[in-house]
Amino acid sequence: MQRPVLMTFVVASVALALCACGTTPPSRFYTLEAVPEASTPASDAGGIAVDVGPVVLTEGLDRAAMVTRLGPNEVQLHDFSRWAEPLDDNVTRVLAEDLSVALGTQRIGTVPGADTRESSWRVTVSLLRFESGPDGKSLLVARWRLFKPGATEPALTRKSAFSTALPAPDAAGIAAALSNDLNDLAREIAAALKQG
Repeated sequence: MQRPVLMTFVVASVALALCACGTTPPSRFYTLEAVPEASTPASDAGGIAVDVGPVVLTEGLDRAAMVTRLGPNEVQLHDFSRWAEPLDDNVTRVLAEDLSVALGTQRIGTVPGADTRESSWRVTVSLLRFESGPDGKSLLVARWRLFKPGATEPALTRKSAFSTALPAPDAAGIAAALSNDLNDLAREIAAALKQG
């Protein structure tokens, strides 16, 4: 091989290698999903009316990237595995949908918005942990409060924790497990509401 041809080959190889190093993988986007509705639609008449919100995230969770806990004081942000919408909005929507199924009612609203437009119970949620861990499980820890219609002081304050084995060791598995944890939280809140 002649020297100019060899030199051109080397330069082209280096340029290709540098281009390959400069590319980043595309971001993938995920959402939380509510449990499927029952075959019989929930009724608008009767039942408990509930407004969900506000849902507040700790600052470490209030971001687009998914979070995996590596240890007691270390987390990993998944720069290319991201939530498709603001996480507080996604959690509020899914929690409201799950509560609708658990209570068998369509009289569910969200705050801000208060779609029920009636005298309603209100549930507020502070999400303390919402992540996957090195054990292959999700973890949801929330402090939530129930307010009777028109009340300014909570009738009930509780801290709950739920964990689910990831169905797959990837971001889609994390989203599915956390969706299941939200459903568990909704069922616990529904049980408290039914007790009045």
